Amino acid sequence: MKPYGVMFHHFQDGDRHPKGQGAISAVELSQMIEFLGKDRILPAKEWLKRAIRGNLQKDHICLTFDDALRCQFDIAVPVLEHYGITAFWFVYSSVFEGGVEPLEVYRYFRTTQFKDVEDFYSQFETALYDSSYAEEIKSGLEGFVPSRYLTGFDFYSDGDRWFRFIRDRILGPVRYGKIMDQMLSDSAINVENLPGLLWMDDQCLQYLDSKDHVVGLHSYSHPTLIEKFSRDEQLKEYVLNKTHLTETLKKDPLCMSHPCNSYDTTTLEVLRECGIKMGFRANMKEAGKSEFEYPREDHTNILKATVSQ
Repeated sequence: MKPYGVMFHHFQDGDRHPKGQGAISAVELSQMIEFLGKDRILPAKEWLKRAIRGNLQKDHICLTFDDALRCQFDIAVPVLEHYGITAFWFVYSSVFEGGVEPLEVYRYFRTTQFKDVEDFYSQFETALYDSSYAEEIKSGLEGFVPSRYLTGFDFYSDGDRWFRFIRDRILGPVRYGKIMDQMLSDSAINVENLPGLLWMDDQCLQYLDSKDHVVGLHSYSHPTLIEKFSRDEQLKEYVLNKTHLTETLKKDPLCMSHPCNSYDTTTLEVLRECGIKMGFRANMKEAGKSEFEYPREDHTNILKATVSQ
C-alpha cells in the first residue's frame, strides 16, 4: 500500500444539484469517511508538508476535490466540517474569469435532459451519424475494443469508454463541441444561467483557504488531453491558473492534479518551472516516481467497498 488520495467530483442533493452519473450525496460521503477512518485521513496541509519532505507513510490518505464545483462547496464542505477534515481542492481558473467550461455544461445537459446516461449515448450516436463526421467516426472505431481503453478506470462502462474515445481521440474538443452545441441548442437549457450553479466563485476559494484547506492547480481551461499541447501551450495553461490563485488567495499554490489524468514529461517540467511541489494522478495505476504522480482512488471504488463490507 502506498499513500494515496481519494478523488471526488460531483455531489447531488436531489434539488439544486441533480443526481447524475457518479454524483454522490452527503450521506454517502459520510459513509465513506467512516469506512476509511477519520483518524487515518491526514489534514491537507499536513499531507502537503509530508509529501514535500518525503516522509508520508504507506497508510496515509487524504481527500481531494477536482474542478471547483459548486456542488462540492454546498454539499461536501458541511460534511467535512462536521468531521473536522480538511482537503485538497484543485481548481481550473477559466470559469472564475468569465469563461464557461463546455465539458461541465455538457455534463449538466446530459444529466438533466435525458432519462439516463445510456439514453444520452444513444441520442449522441444518432447525432454523430447524422453529422459530416459520420464516415470518420466509423473508420476511427474500426478495431476499437472498449475494455482495452482507459484500463486504469475500471468503473467506466463500455458506453463510457466508447463516448470518451470518440470525444477525445476521434473528434477532439472543437468538433465534439459542435455536435454537443447543436444538441444543446435543441434543449430548454439557458447556458448563461449555469455558471453560478455549476462552479464556485473566488469567495468560496477564500473561505476554503481560511479554513486550512489547500487549493491547488488544475490547469486554466481543463483540456482533456493537455499532453497533446505544445510546451508553450502547457506553460500558458498553468501560468494563468497559478496567477489566478495567487491573486485570489495572496499566496502561491504548491500542489496540483492532472486534468483527466493527462500529462507528459513536458508537463512535469512546466510544473517545476511554476514552483509546484507535489501533484496527483487520477487513478491508482502504477506510474512514474515523480513528485507529481501520487495516486488517487476514485470515490466510486471506495463507495462500492462500503456497500460490500
